[in-house]
Amino acid sequence: MTTPDDKRWSIAPTLMWFVGTLAIGLALVDGDLQAFADRLTAKRDAPIGGAVGPTFAAPPIVVAENGTGADGNDPGPPPKAPTTGGGSTDRAKVGALEDACLDGTPAACTRWGLDAFFRAVADGKLGKLGRAVRVSWYGDSVVATDAIPGRLRTRLQGELGDGGPGFVFVVPPHRFVGHEAITRSSTGEWITHAISTTQAPDGLYGAGGSTAETTDGRATIKLVAGKVANVELYYLAQPKGGTATVLADGVELAKVDTRADAKQAAWATATVAGGASTIKLETAGRVRLFGIDLENPRGAVVDNLGIVSVNVKSFANQEQAAWVAQLGHRSADLVMIMIGANEAQWLGPNDQDTKAYAANYEKVLAAIRKGRPDGACLVVSPTDQAEAKDGAYPSKPVMPVLVAAQRKAAAHAGCAFFSTYDWMGAKGSASKWYATGMVGSDFQHLSRKGANRLADAVFDALLTGYQRYAGH
Repeated sequence: MTTPDDKRWSIAPTLMWFVGTLAIGLALVDGDLQAFADRLTAKRDAPIGGAVGPTFAAPPIVVAENGTGADGNDPGPPPKAPTTGGGSTDRAKVGALEDACLDGTPAACTRWGLDAFFRAVADGKLGKLGRAVRVSWYGDSVVATDAIPGRLRTRLQGELGDGGPGFVFVVPPHRFVGHEAITRSSTGEWITHAISTTQAPDGLYGAGGSTAETTDGRATIKLVAGKVANVELYYLAQPKGGTATVLADGVELAKVDTRADAKQAAWATATVAGGASTIKLETAGRVRLFGIDLENPRGAVVDNLGIVSVNVKSFANQEQAAWVAQLGHRSADLVMIMIGANEAQWLGPNDQDTKAYAANYEKVLAAIRKGRPDGACLVVSPTDQAEAKDGAYPSKPVMPVLVAAQRKAAAHAGCAFFSTYDWMGAKGSASKWYATGMVGSDFQHLSRKGANRLADAVFDALLTGYQRYAGH
C-alpha cells in the first residue's frame, strides 16, 4: 500500500528532473547561471525580429489626453526639454542632449565633451580625417537589434557618406543581435561568449564584448548595399592557434596565422582594390575571433555593440586592461552607451544596488575614457518603462533614480548625456508611447516607429551641436 510519504518521495525526482531541465534550457537560451538567476526576478528580453516582439499581450491602454490614446493617433513630436540660456548658440544643452564642460564653466567653457567628435566630423567633411568617422554604440537588447543604431547609421551616412557597416560580430552572440547593413551566415561549430551571457573564463572579449571560437568553421558576411575597401580582422593570438583566411568577393585577401606563445589581442588589416560586397572567412584549426571591421576611407560608420541581457555590472566581467586596449585600437570618435532596461526590471528606487548604481556606471565610463582619452563619449538614458498594476500601467518608480544616476556618472566622466526618459515625456510616457505603437507591450523595446524617432532625435541633437561647434 502506498502511503502519502511514498507519493511525496516518488514525485520529488520528477520535480528535480524538471527544474534541472528548465535551468539548462534557459542557460542555453540566455547564457550562464547568472542570466538564469536574472530570469527568476525579471522578464525575458522581448523577442525581436525586424522591430520588436512583445513579451506579453497587454490590454489596450486608454490615454485621455488631447488626441492621444487607444485610437493610435500619433501624438506628434515628444516634448523637448527646455534649453538653457544662450539661445541657438548654447553649447551646454540641445534639447535633451547635455554636453559636459571639460575646461572652465558652462558660461565660459573652452572645451566641451563632444568637441572631439565634432572635430572628427569637421575633418571628415573636408576629407582630412584619413578614415571614416567612427561611432561605437554599446547597449543591451534595446540597442542590439540594430533598429536604433541602424537608423543613426543611415542618417550619419546621409550627411557624411557611406563609411561601411563598421565593426561587426562575425558570429553574433545571440539570435537577437542584428546588423541592418549586412547579412550573416556560418557553417561548422561556433562557440560564442559574451559579457552578459555565456562568459569566457579568460575574460577576453574584444572591442564589442563578445567572442566566437571555432575549429574549421566558415562564415559569410554580405553587405546589403555598397562595397567596402578596408577590412580588419580582430582576433585572439594564442598557443596552438589555427589560421583564418579572409576572402573578398571570392578572392583571397589575407591568410592570418593566429599562433602565439601567449594569449593576446591581435589585428590583421587588408585593402580591397575596387571594394567588395561579400567577405568570407575560412578557418583551419582552432581560431577565436572578436569581430571584423568593414569600412571605407571616408564617410561614417556606427558600430552596433549591443548585447542581450547587458547591465551595468556586465562590463566588469571582461579583463579591463584588455578592453581598454581594444577601445584604444578601435579609436571611435564617439563612444555611446545605452543601458538600464534590464536593471529596471529588478531594481527598486531604494535598493542598495540602486544606491551604488552611479558608482558602478562611473567605472564603465572610466574604462571608456581611459581607452579613448582623445575621443568623446555619450550616455543615452533608458526609456521610461511601465508595469501592470491595479489595472493601470504606471511608470516604474526606479526610472528617475536610474536616469539621475546615469546623468551624474556622465558628468563625472566628462561625457555628454541624452535623457531619453525626459525627451519622450518622463513619468507616464511609456504607456502613451505604447498606445501610439512606438513601444512594445513589454514597455521596454521600441517598435520601428519608436526606434526611428529616438535615433532621429539623437542625430538631430548631434547635428545641431556640431553646427554650434562649427559656428564658434
